[in-house]
Amino acid sequence: MSEDDTGYARPPKGHQFKPGQSGNPGGRPKGARNLRADLTQMMKKHVLVRENGKQRRITRQEAMLLSLYDKALHGDVKAAVSIINMITKLEPPPTDQSRSELVSEADRAIIEDFLRRHRDGTEGGDS
Repeated sequence: MSEDDTGYARPPKGHQFKPGQSGNPGGRPKGARNLRADLTQMMKKHVLVRENGKQRRITRQEAMLLSLYDKALHGDVKAAVSIINMITKLEPPPTDQSRSELVSEADRAIIEDFLRRHRDGTEGGDS
């Protein structure tokens, strides 16, 4: 085989990229939008909604949530499940305070006694 062999995945030497040369010198243009950016922009736009005879401007996202909520109130089970799933996903994780309320005073006394005995190291196998 000689150096001039060309074929699949072996372009001629004159057509290969030089060291340090990119195959896409222009690259992705700055500010190119993706689906997330387009959706975010679309959902932030405002629409007019009539509620209790009054008009008000809300975002499209809020309008969609209001529509979903209204469907759930009128018995649409899928809409209700959808709202509940959103709430559980967005709900913050339980704090240490709520976890401490789950421990009774008797349990707390047992834990404190255990920690005191093992911190002091005075009671080895007395039990």
